Amino acid sequence: MLKIPSLSKQIKGQHLLWFSDSNSYFIVDEQINILINLFGSYTKKSDFISAASEVFGVSHSQSEMFYNEISELLSINSFDEKKNTPSFSFDASFRTYSETYIINGKVFQVNYSHKSVKELIHPQIKHLVSEKSVNNTQIIFDIFYVNNSLYFYKNTVLIDFYEVKNYHVLQGNFCMQLLCVIHEKHEDEWMGTIHASTVSNEKEAILVIGKSGKGKSTFTAHAMTAGMNLVADDFSPILAKNKHVYSYPGAISIKPGAFDSLSKIIPGFNTLPLIFKGQEKGSVKFVVPFQKDGSKQSYPCKIMVSICYKPQSKTELKEISFAKAMEIFVPDSWISPKEIHAQEFMNWIENLSFFELTYSNTPEALEVFSKLFKS
Repeated sequence: MLKIPSLSKQIKGQHLLWFSDSNSYFIVDEQINILINLFGSYTKKSDFISAASEVFGVSHSQSEMFYNEISELLSINSFDEKKNTPSFSFDASFRTYSETYIINGKVFQVNYSHKSVKELIHPQIKHLVSEKSVNNTQIIFDIFYVNNSLYFYKNTVLIDFYEVKNYHVLQGNFCMQLLCVIHEKHEDEWMGTIHASTVSNEKEAILVIGKSGKGKSTFTAHAMTAGMNLVADDFSPILAKNKHVYSYPGAISIKPGAFDSLSKIIPGFNTLPLIFKGQEKGSVKFVVPFQKDGSKQSYPCKIMVSICYKPQSKTELKEISFAKAMEIFVPDSWISPKEIHAQEFMNWIENLSFFELTYSNTPEALEVFSKLFKS
């Protein structure tokens, strides 16, 4: 079934479209936007062809090509997967491994059925393990591997279940649940979680994005050691109410290419264990975020910077389009499927400034980056 965008917003000469059925975003130019509007106005192909030929002054054969291209663009598959009814009922006997964590005075317990299941979640929050015994834990998560599926529970109520190949969806859902516990929010209150790291100067924040392998996490780790506050690594939550970025306490995932530089500035780095995170990421080390007394839990953000480490390159900061930035961070981000939140996301993204920072000299790059803070 062909789908027409539910929302459209013109931003800096381009049109940002949102499709509610698939909760996906497209950026198109003026001509494509006009064609999409024509497509939605006419139910018959022949009527579209006639209208497009008149609007653009082209032949019917050219308008038919337009029709086919728009049809292909709008034939969007929904991301929602149909699932079978869960075949497993909660069973406390699967609680093989158990850890109790504490953050900002919030205590929660996570039970894992297997060591391999624990490795999916625990390494990033290991530093939150409570050193004291806690008797009355109010929040208990359970993650079980049963019959080739992963089951995720909160206080014995099933949140969702996943095929093993979709373990990353489980990780994202766990982060969301933990986020809600930490900040005492409901999932419906978040506009989205951006695939970005966030650093602040304790007054405002900057979102740091980057394609895999470009050095995003390494850069933010260096920024942290240089005195900036790491608000979140790779998972930056935005609250719908105030559009602030909120803190998330996960450790920073560092790939081998950065081991040498970080071992010189982070105490105990060489003793950190190697954790295998799959064929794509390989083995990584998790660096615990430095804790600053009195750090705020949320910050306003008006700037997004794409990080690009290139050996032997000069340090260069330049503005980029919102379209280029969205190509980098949107595919692995989660934006709330609610229409009101989609509209808020469009309004929020319109008011951001976008930059690309290319560098090989880290101190120079950090100096340039720090000057982006307004306050």
